[in-house]
Amino acid sequence: MFGASILFLRIAVSAALCALTVFLGYFARRTDFGTYLTAYSLFFGVYVYLLYRRDLTARDIRWYIGLGIFLRCLLLFHLPNFSDDIYRFLWDGRLLAHGIHPFSQVPAYFMEPQHAVPGLTTELFSKLNSPGYFTVYPPVCQSVFALSAWLFPTSIAGGVFVMKLFLLGCELGTMYLIGRRLGANVSQEKGAPVFAAALAYALNPLLIMEITGNCHFEGAMICFLLAGIFALHNGRINGAALWFALATAVKILPLMFLPIVWRWLGWRRGLWFCAVFGLLSLILFAPLLDMQVLSNMGASLELYFRQFQFNASVYYIVREIGRWRTGYDLGSLMGPWLGLATGVGVLLLAAVTKPDGRPGAGKLDLAESMLFAVLLYLSFSATVHPWYVTVPLALGLFTRWRFAALWSGLVGLSYSHYAGGAYLEKFGLITLEYTLLWGFIFWEIRKARTAYSFPLSPTK
Repeated sequence: MFGASILFLRIAVSAALCALTVFLGYFARRTDFGTYLTAYSLFFGVYVYLLYRRDLTARDIRWYIGLGIFLRCLLLFHLPNFSDDIYRFLWDGRLLAHGIHPFSQVPAYFMEPQHAVPGLTTELFSKLNSPGYFTVYPPVCQSVFALSAWLFPTSIAGGVFVMKLFLLGCELGTMYLIGRRLGANVSQEKGAPVFAAALAYALNPLLIMEITGNCHFEGAMICFLLAGIFALHNGRINGAALWFALATAVKILPLMFLPIVWRWLGWRRGLWFCAVFGLLSLILFAPLLDMQVLSNMGASLELYFRQFQFNASVYYIVREIGRWRTGYDLGSLMGPWLGLATGVGVLLLAAVTKPDGRPGAGKLDLAESMLFAVLLYLSFSATVHPWYVTVPLALGLFTRWRFAALWSGLVGLSYSHYAGGAYLEKFGLITLEYTLLWGFIFWEIRKARTAYSFPLSPTK
């Protein structure tokens, strides 16, 4: 009887999550926020229910990890409905396929008849979300874009399929690292289950929908970053430097972790790590080292940090205080100062990071410091897209902290800004999102749960 109920639970959960994944991927639209929120909330509710079941066996967990992989495969064949970044990916890839540097000109340049490039059509141009900006995507991303354009020079669906296959491979690598390697390595002393964190990653709806579903390359960065952390834990400094360099060549965010890693390794080993990391990064970024290209990329990054605003927290509070005091939106002036505050905060986190193999009561370990560094960065950022939360979610799986898992559910509220087809931020929902998030963070700090515990533990 007990076995039959477990089998029924597996079938029911699998059918429900397959249906929700297909609906969210193929039919939901971000302009219909109410329908999206209902489906996403149901998915997240099932996810939390599974994580907090105490009677799941190791076999059950492997089943649900396999289900998470299958759900990602279901999304390989659709065009993202909640993000239009893929069209810039395709644009850059088609430029590279024709031997043109994607950082050289803004897209409008290639709409002039004398500069026309095959594949850069007016239809594709009309789908770009920032046609007046230079691209900002680093070399690993550009390599995948180019491969997709080389294999499918005119097909949008074909190009997106190639990129999704790459991200699916990264997701499989991440789950392998979590379940078989990194999870066992960091949790074995505390008795945490080897597969629990892998399940928490495999079935999280934000990860499924935003990485494989909406084709965001945070999935590749997470894979490389976790491989680097695992290499550090196993004393392979050169290998760790390579993985961190690859992660940085996907998204530049890992640069923020260098002071923390240096502190964790100690002076000599940390210096060697940074030297190897720097050399490998120079090699990977060599195609971008032209001064004009760097200037163009820098201009886009500057505009991004100064002008784009979406689902922010501390940034909005400071902005409103400035508007109340001066009557003006001081966003363009606040960005550099908040960036400086983030840098100072990361240095302070590095200072309280426990060095590898040394006692450090009251100090943070490597993953904890990196987690709080990302939290600090996103708190001070003007733009917090839902897929940005995938990074603290992955890091949080190897710590005592669970706030990022809650955030992965709450961040779905940010899609309310697109309700009805007009971009209009719903500040009441932003307030709700961050009130619940920060309330939970403060509760966790007060609770101070046992390190590396997780509510899911196999009984067999």
